[in-house]
Amino acid sequence: MSTIQVKITASPELSEILVAELGEIQFDIFEDSETGVVAYCPEIDFSEEALTEIMSRYGLETYETNRIEKQNWNEVWESNYDPIRIEDLVLIRASFHPSEPGFQLEVVINPKMSFGTGHHETTSLMTKALFDVDLTGKSVLDAGTGTGLLAFVAKKRGAGFVRGFDIDEWSVENSVENAGLNDCAEIPFGLGTIADEDETEYDVLLANINRNILLAEMADYSARIKPGGLLFLSGFYTEDIPLLLESAEKQQLNFVAQASKNNWACLQLRKKP
Repeated sequence: MSTIQVKITASPELSEILVAELGEIQFDIFEDSETGVVAYCPEIDFSEEALTEIMSRYGLETYETNRIEKQNWNEVWESNYDPIRIEDLVLIRASFHPSEPGFQLEVVINPKMSFGTGHHETTSLMTKALFDVDLTGKSVLDAGTGTGLLAFVAKKRGAGFVRGFDIDEWSVENSVENAGLNDCAEIPFGLGTIADEDETEYDVLLANINRNILLAEMADYSARIKPGGLLFLSGFYTEDIPLLLESAEKQQLNFVAQASKNNWACLQLRKKP
């Protein structure tokens, strides 16, 4: 499946707004650039009309649209992908990067068409949050797994059973490949949404997606968390926190902690016993 890339010249303030707007029309991967933002959308979900409407609304008459073939993605990432160092907790690197000492964990991610390399603030926030809890022997469900990164971190942090799923077939393929690079081949990765998952309840559920999907699926998340279990959410801005908390409370999910980075937010919630 090919991907549509859109390069937009905009101020940092407008770029943040555009990320939220484009997220509403199926763009799901974003990169900061020196001149604005670069956004990616699966070609099958791309709407030229919807994109033009957003650009016109903000007076952005000039932007660049490219079609990226699936097989070219590795080449694109190798030229731009640097290792991620999250404090002294975890080193996230590709297989073509050397290992480095001084980290509690090391995760190898060869990204393809998938979101979740650790470069985006939300993935970094979620990764760090997994070091704040004891996962020893816990069951973990990674909703919207992307590259499989969070599933691997959870497993390396001592989780017992870990499962991940994503709506993107290419993401599932990538996660399976990355699992082999991290001695995590036992982690099952499936294709679908939370609604396609069986009714198994987990100790911990991870969902780094976007605000609207989180709101729409909150009841499904709660239904798959054990009483007293934890839900980690990210993929939204700090100003969205009250809306997410309101939705969560209706599903018996109580606030535990929050973190933020460059206005992106992460929430930790606990299901009522």
